[in-house]
Amino acid sequence: MDDQGLDRIFNPRGVALVGASNDVRKFGNIFFSALLETGANVYPVNLKKKKILDRNAYPSVKDIPYDVDYAIISIPLQGIPEVIEDCGKKGVKGVSIYTAGYGETGTEEGKKREEELAETAKKANVRIIGPNCLGICSPTGKLVFLPGIPMERGDVGFISQSGGHAEEFAYEAGSWGIRPSRIVSYGNGCDVSCEELLDYLVEDPETKVIGIYIEGVEDGRNFLNTLKEATKRKPVVVWKGGVTEGGGKAAASHTGSLAGSSKVWEAAIKQSGAIMVNDRDELADQISAIKYLIRPKGRRVGIVGAGGGASVASTDVCEMSGLEVPVLEEETMRKLRGMIPPMGTSVKNPVDISYFLIFDFPLLKECTEIVAGDEKVDIIVAHVSHFDVMVKSIASIVEVIFETLVETKEIVDGYKKPMAVVLQPGGSTDIEMEKVKLRKRLVEEGMCVFPSIYRAAKSLANLAFFANHENSRYNWR
Repeated sequence: MDDQGLDRIFNPRGVALVGASNDVRKFGNIFFSALLETGANVYPVNLKKKKILDRNAYPSVKDIPYDVDYAIISIPLQGIPEVIEDCGKKGVKGVSIYTAGYGETGTEEGKKREEELAETAKKANVRIIGPNCLGICSPTGKLVFLPGIPMERGDVGFISQSGGHAEEFAYEAGSWGIRPSRIVSYGNGCDVSCEELLDYLVEDPETKVIGIYIEGVEDGRNFLNTLKEATKRKPVVVWKGGVTEGGGKAAASHTGSLAGSSKVWEAAIKQSGAIMVNDRDELADQISAIKYLIRPKGRRVGIVGAGGGASVASTDVCEMSGLEVPVLEEETMRKLRGMIPPMGTSVKNPVDISYFLIFDFPLLKECTEIVAGDEKVDIIVAHVSHFDVMVKSIASIVEVIFETLVETKEIVDGYKKPMAVVLQPGGSTDIEMEKVKLRKRLVEEGMCVFPSIYRAAKSLANLAFFANHENSRYNWR
């Protein structure tokens, strides 16, 4: 299918919900309720009921007297081939199939059933997303798969072989400072493949950054070639599931995928110019880093604010992740000595301001400005520790921290260097709640905020690698 055909699926004139139900325990009710929330032109299809949630229902897709480009199917698998044929006669471009019981079962019967399903769709000229999937979330097309999903339009596309991970992304992306353009749960991928979806998002003007969760592919060479071409145009972050022996077995039973060697996948994805991550947190961190940070010129990081022990740990973590923590220029250290009291501090890098930040947090801004001007530094990390002590000592410190970090970012931007913020974990629940609110405000100001130096280091190292990869010619800023 060409991009125009897929675009009709992501931005349909009408949606048929096959298996729509008045029973709140059934997914036909959940899917239908979700689409009613968005204001989509959705038409319930039910063989027995005349009304679904007070809307006129139709016995088949063919009987809907309106344009329908996309159908969601949530019925027992025996009736699906006939529905596909009806969709073809109606002119429906594509369907997503929630129903399971196909190739993911690992049985010959299930595999044969999936092959027959794909053949039926091909004859009817209807594309299939799935089966065994949640389908599509597309704010511009008023499409969601579950109720309560935020519909604010964004610029991050996410392709997921897992429905659960697609659901998590849809609900949680906003808390990461990410807004989706398109989310696709494609399950077994018996027809529309990950490669086709990737090609579509590369051409999609709404999408600027692409994330992928994948367990396995039919044609590894084709996938990697597609990925390599995609990274020339847009940043791509790949979360590969099933990289261990146990995970591979789980992937086979989940979507019928063969996972393959983790080392082979890692090397191949790295060679393509994409960034490989290992879990949901890394995926969120990496997309946020790409979205909010200026492209780094190198791997040398200047860390400001960390305490003594945190300085050692920060250096270890950064260098183990592939970053460098250079000793600062002598002139930089001379300026810092003139500002930071000499008791229990360090000006070498990391710049340890110790407990003096508790009583003079704006000192962080002044020190960071000096470090940002150092020619040996490509990336800045503002490491805010002692959070518990600061908040307990000075009631208004959270507002001071916010204002200082926003002003610091403006200064560092002037040096055309990326600045990440680390809000070191605290001890109490109350303090953590304050940090969550602070992080949300900082993200709204366009800042990239991490909950630990470990997570920051991994994302920044990946960012530096991607920015300077020979295959990456896309400048995302």
